[in-house]
Amino acid sequence: MTSKTITAFFDNYEDASEAVRRLESAGIPHRDISLVASNEGDRYSSHATRTFDGTNHHDDVSDGAGTGATVGTLAGGGAGLLAGLGMLAIPGLGPVVAAGWLVSTLVGAGAGAAVGGIAGALVDAGVDENDAHAYAEGIRRGGALVTVRASEADVDRIVDILDDEGTVDFDERENTWRSEGWTGASTTTGSSTGAGLTGRASTTSDRADEVIPVAEEELHVGKREVNRGRVRLHSRVVERPVQEQVTLREERVAVERRPVSGTTQAGTLAGDPFQERTIEVEERAEEAVVSKEARVVEEVVVRKEAEQRTETISDTVRKTEVDVEDERGNTVSRTGTTGNPSDRDR
Repeated sequence: MTSKTITAFFDNYEDASEAVRRLESAGIPHRDISLVASNEGDRYSSHATRTFDGTNHHDDVSDGAGTGATVGTLAGGGAGLLAGLGMLAIPGLGPVVAAGWLVSTLVGAGAGAAVGGIAGALVDAGVDENDAHAYAEGIRRGGALVTVRASEADVDRIVDILDDEGTVDFDERENTWRSEGWTGASTTTGSSTGAGLTGRASTTSDRADEVIPVAEEELHVGKREVNRGRVRLHSRVVERPVQEQVTLREERVAVERRPVSGTTQAGTLAGDPFQERTIEVEERAEEAVVSKEARVVEEVVVRKEAEQRTETISDTVRKTEVDVEDERGNTVSRTGTTGNPSDRDR
């Protein structure tokens, strides 16, 4: 069965933990849920039940070799995810409180401290790399991240739960950070620069050349789909009492005895008065008959309309320029990554 990773970002631990409780109440196993929140200033230490520092692992870790704790341990066993909340430090983020399956990829065997960045762990779990770095930045700024592993059949149900009040519009938040100067690139050390360019200067004794690389950045603009919300239509049947009046006709047969005198009376039948006769009169009545007819009085139509717009993306790109000072002829020339080679000998 295909598994998907669903993420939701919150401004604080309290909102994130409430989302976790809603997920567990909906029947989502806590072994599939993870929570990581910034613990700068020990603001959430009172919620933690343990410290992943290599000295407080009292749980069975026989199934967690190489991780320092099993998923069940980090998730709090059978007591729910939040019962297993612990404290640890993540490189580049500092102190956090965390629980769940994602933490097991961060905690080193025996060391107890996070040995890998949260962005790398999210990428390994299937999160887009750019989104992973943005989530790491959000946690560093004091937020909280809830991550859920879900089957295809449960995705919509989990998204509906996480879309409840408290979830941050992360695209808007990320755009705000970028406007403040955040680039989205991870901070690394070594021979790679922050923009991913490798600087190299040859100092090998058996080579006569010393090299300064001339590099130039190119701007590539891509597209991705984002969720802007949804519209739901629900139909239901309601009943209302109605009344109509109808006039009904009803017959009654009346039998009357009246005295007569004389030998001939009006209304008597001719013939022998002692002849046997039978007179039959039938009573009839009308009763109401009810029938119903359904007719369509209105239609509600939902459709999606797509339109295209052109957006101008403004950014900056860098390139390396090398100033050459030739003291032999007291000339100075500048080279970049493009240009006519003849221009370099000005």
